[in-house]
Amino acid sequence: MNGEVVIRPYREGDEVSINEGFNRTFGTRRELAEWHWKYPAEPEGRWIMLAVEAGGRVLAHYGAVASRFRCGEATVRAGQITDAYALPEVQGKKVFSECYEAFIQAFGRPGALPLMYGFPTVKHYHMGVTVLKYVPLGPVPLLRYQGGRLGVGLFERVRAGFDAAAVEDLWGRASARYRFGNVRDASWLGRRYAGRPGVSYVHLSVWRGGRPEAWGVVREMGDRLVWVDLVWDGERERALAVLARKVARRAVRRGVPAELWLRGDAVAEAVLTRCGFRRHDGEAARAVARSFEPVVDLDAIRTGWYVTAGDSDLV
Repeated sequence: MNGEVVIRPYREGDEVSINEGFNRTFGTRRELAEWHWKYPAEPEGRWIMLAVEAGGRVLAHYGAVASRFRCGEATVRAGQITDAYALPEVQGKKVFSECYEAFIQAFGRPGALPLMYGFPTVKHYHMGVTVLKYVPLGPVPLLRYQGGRLGVGLFERVRAGFDAAAVEDLWGRASARYRFGNVRDASWLGRRYAGRPGVSYVHLSVWRGGRPEAWGVVREMGDRLVWVDLVWDGERERALAVLARKVARRAVRRGVPAELWLRGDAVAEAVLTRCGFRRHDGEAARAVARSFEPVVDLDAIRTGWYVTAGDSDLV
C-alpha cells in the first residue's frame, strides 16, 4: 500500500485498475469490454465505490448492477451487489469495510438504490449477514433434468432468437404473475442477454396465435446447460412443457445435464417437475438483501421473490 487511501466513487478511467484488481483477486482473465458491458454508464453515473491509494491503484471495490425491481404495486431501482473485493495486502485493515460503508451512505436511500441484494458464496455469506447487515432471504432451489418423456410438444414449433416486440408483449401479459422480482421486459432481456462479449445466450420461445406464451434463455457452460431465465404467461401449461422439453432435448443431445434456478413460481415448478426437472440436493444460491425504503418490504420479498439464474451475475 502506497500512502494515503482515499474512499471515493468511481471516476472515468478507474475501470483499468478495477479490472486488474478483480482479475488478481478472483484469478480470472476478464477483459475490459466485459466490464463496460456489465457496468454501463447511467444518468446517475455508475454504482461503484472505491478505496484508492496515491497513484490511482484501486485497493478495494464495492459495486452494484442496477435494475428495475417490482415490489408489489411499486417498482424501484435495485442494485445487485457485484465484484466486491479487497486486494490481499489490505485485507484485515478496514479498507474494505470503509469502502462498503461509504457505498451504503452514498447509495442506500430512496432515489438511489433503495433495495440491494446479492447471492454471496458460502465463504462470504456469514460476513454479509453478521457484519454487513444484510438480511437472509433464504435459498434458491436448483432444478435439474432427471429424465423423462421428450415427445410432448414434438410437433409444436419452438422459435429461436430475440424479438424485442414479442418479449414486450409477453411481459405485458405475464407481469402480474411476478409481483416481486426484476422486471423482465424487452429492456431487461435485451440488456442482460445481448452484447455480452464472449458469451452466447440462446433465446427459445413457444408461440400460439401469433403471440409468445413462454420465453426461455439458455447458455451452454462446458459440462452443463443452464436454463438462465424464464418468462411464462401462465395461461397454457403445455406451452411451458414444450419449452422445457426443448431445453431438455438440447442438453441430452450434447450429453450434459440441464439445470435452472427457480424460486417464487410454484405453478411453473409443478409443470417442470412433470417434465422431468426436479429439485437437486443442496441449493443454487442463498439470497440476501437490504432495504432503504418502506415500500421495499423484505418479508414480502422473502415470500414472493421470483428468482432465476439471470438475477445473478454468475451465469
